[in-house]
Amino acid sequence: MNDARLLDLRDEVLGQVAHYIGLPIPEVFEEIAPILAQAVVLAKDPRHQTEQEADMATPLLGQYLVAINGFIHARNESSLAEWIALEPPFNSHYQGMIQELNQAYPKGSDAALEQKCSQALRAAVDGDDGSPWTAFVKFMLQYLAYLRDVSADESRYLETYELLSELQQRANSALSHSTLGHLVLPIVVANAKLVCRLAIGLDKQPELIAHLKSAGQAGGEDGGPRETLPERAANILRQAFVTCLNDRASGLSADGKPEGKKRGIYMIANLCLKILFQCRKTRNATQIFENIYNLSPPLSAYPKRERVTYLYYLGRFLFGNSHFYRAQLALQYAYDEAPARPECARQRRHILVYLIASNIILGRFPSDALLNRPEAHGLRERFLPLCFAIQEGNLGAFRQHLAFDGPNADWFLHFRILLQLRNRCEPLVWRSLVRKTWLLNGTRPLPESKVTPQTTLDDLVTAFTWASNHGAPGTNDYTDPDFHGVDYGDTGGDSIDATAVESKLSSLIDQGLLNGFIAHKQAKFAITGVKAKGGDVLAAGFPQPWGVLKGKAERFGEDEVPGWKKQQQGGQGGGAVRPGPGVVMTFGSMKAIGAAG
Repeated sequence: MNDARLLDLRDEVLGQVAHYIGLPIPEVFEEIAPILAQAVVLAKDPRHQTEQEADMATPLLGQYLVAINGFIHARNESSLAEWIALEPPFNSHYQGMIQELNQAYPKGSDAALEQKCSQALRAAVDGDDGSPWTAFVKFMLQYLAYLRDVSADESRYLETYELLSELQQRANSALSHSTLGHLVLPIVVANAKLVCRLAIGLDKQPELIAHLKSAGQAGGEDGGPRETLPERAANILRQAFVTCLNDRASGLSADGKPEGKKRGIYMIANLCLKILFQCRKTRNATQIFENIYNLSPPLSAYPKRERVTYLYYLGRFLFGNSHFYRAQLALQYAYDEAPARPECARQRRHILVYLIASNIILGRFPSDALLNRPEAHGLRERFLPLCFAIQEGNLGAFRQHLAFDGPNADWFLHFRILLQLRNRCEPLVWRSLVRKTWLLNGTRPLPESKVTPQTTLDDLVTAFTWASNHGAPGTNDYTDPDFHGVDYGDTGGDSIDATAVESKLSSLIDQGLLNGFIAHKQAKFAITGVKAKGGDVLAAGFPQPWGVLKGKAERFGEDEVPGWKKQQQGGQGGGAVRPGPGVVMTFGSMKAIGAAG
């Protein structure tokens, strides 16, 4: 080939590379000139004939690495992420490079491949301000090995998961570089999404990981259970989360938006939470919430999609730990923020399930307008019978609807809300039944009398026994005015004595759902505070549950939600944060809203 043709070929290649990386041709030539000079020297040295042949056999790989090097030199984060393709099938350009890798650098030749990466990626090797970015060279080595070895075959998904996990760890290491690490943040997030999807998918296909589960029966090195694939994936992603969280070189821009690695905090946290909730390892989420609450920029600085997803998982976590008032605060905000578009209906429905359950436990029921929304389709049949049973004091219908062997059990168990509804809502049923018993057979002293309104324990025993076995006594048209109600049906099976009734009354009084006292000698329940309510016995003795539980939660500081960072420490951002600068608030300090009854 004559010199003129070589010059033409050089200009053509330089033009293509310059176009890809967004740099002028002179800068590209200056960047690759040392590589070309070294190639000439090596070409004349007989000792390097093999390396020269390998370079000639991998023209696509060489051009690819030169382009990657240019992206680093230009700090072109978006193009760098675009060129790191992760999910097969790959296009023809990558297929050609994969063929070159298999021919020139098959398995077992990673040392030679790493040397080629080091020679081509001078911007990473030399680093910024003299700080080499060797972790990126290691990442590129792992990435090229991933391209060479990955398969789209479903039967090899476990192998793909292993390859992606190794690549994620290399990417996490590259992310930790103080000045250049932010360039791989989109790659870290994209790879993390694939790891998350594969971990959850494999967990749902036990036939693909049967040999791992069999080996796991023997336990881990410390004698405990072996780490599951989702747990392992979450732990790998948590490393990137911690790197983003602890980055001191970035913060918020002048317009309040996160910069640098801080951009990745909630994206990666949400992926970790998705994995942990899918594999039901939610206790491991505690540290994520605590770290965000203490170290993260305010949640309001991040995009809506990240806010909604994060508060959904935070609300579920709080619900699962019996902090229903805090749960409904987070879930209500997430639901209000979630766009009411058809493509968001599934996400809004999941939020709504836990939001409705939280509010029912707190004594607040869904409206018809809410249940008529598209994302609420089918929820009316699940939740309204429960609300009606609470309103009417119908213990039998309540227990039948939430029975473990009932037709609704699988649905409630799928969302993991059955036990909370069973344990926390039954006291509300007791309250309605006591109220109804007083209306049917309680005493009504004259206004000037000093005697308190009362109902006997015998009447309450009869009422509770009947309600447990057949439904509430008396006419079926009664409903507690503090709730909305409809008719109810009969059910069967319970026996209650005076001691059990006294226990239930004591629990209701302690929770503030009844206002009065038990006269043990007279075997009566007496209502107090009537004069303070202007003679309204019902308002005095039976305060509205939502107002009671909301007021109690606020008195205990439950309106502050651990894990929900509302403002920057030091007073920047919206909303006051009670703990103040530098104070660590842990989930272990949270108090329960009320007794289970």
